[in-house]
Amino acid sequence: MRSCDYHIHTQLSGCADKEFSINKIIQLQQERGLEAIGITDHDYNYQGKVKTIQAAQKAVAEAKPSIPVHFGVESQMLEYHVTSINIRLAAYFDYVLMAPNHYHLRGVAQPKSFRDPRRVALHEIYMFEATIACPITDAIVHPFLLSPDVFRLSNAELSAFGQEMMRHIDQKRLIYQLDLASQRGLGIEISPKIIRYNQRYLVEFYQLCLEREVKLLIGSDAHNTKQLEELSLLEPILEELGIAEEQLWHPKT
Repeated sequence: MRSCDYHIHTQLSGCADKEFSINKIIQLQQERGLEAIGITDHDYNYQGKVKTIQAAQKAVAEAKPSIPVHFGVESQMLEYHVTSINIRLAAYFDYVLMAPNHYHLRGVAQPKSFRDPRRVALHEIYMFEATIACPITDAIVHPFLLSPDVFRLSNAELSAFGQEMMRHIDQKRLIYQLDLASQRGLGIEISPKIIRYNQRYLVEFYQLCLEREVKLLIGSDAHNTKQLEELSLLEPILEELGIAEEQLWHPKT
């Protein structure tokens, strides 16, 4: 099932369009022929309020979707063993997406330099290890994907920087972590952002994930209607990787 999208934000996320409601998302994704989706707003939008979580869950139920709609959440590692969501709150969701590199958010550990690919590589693998070690992580979103807004580089410059960064990633260390991820049944997201940000070099990383039997999560990380449609950009890459259904990650039911 490639027709799935397990990383979608709604109007509840302040970074999403104000009209991007749960109803609208479900309707659009059903019309596009998707077979399963996941609503995954940022955990800080719930502010620890159970009533807000329950209201969002109720909105999903009241939409009466004709496809499975999973209710997840996107959280982030702040530093090793420290997350933005606690176990009690995580229990209200079907799954937890954990971001290792939300550098734009306050409290998230950052590389010593955003201009040195070697230092960024060391920090990225460190935070990647942290997400895998975290007991409430179900899937890891956009690992090793660099944001132009954070690095303040053009897409072309960031692509060159990212390729250099990946050359400094210790392969033995990375493989060991991927084996741990496989053992835990964690998913690793593949997102259209690798096309939008011109970071197609990450295909080699996804190939390594598949070789180590780590399943890939398909997620648009959409914050608006246009970004929902960008999921189709992944098709050539999925074909190139030769992904079979059993190599895709899905939320546990």
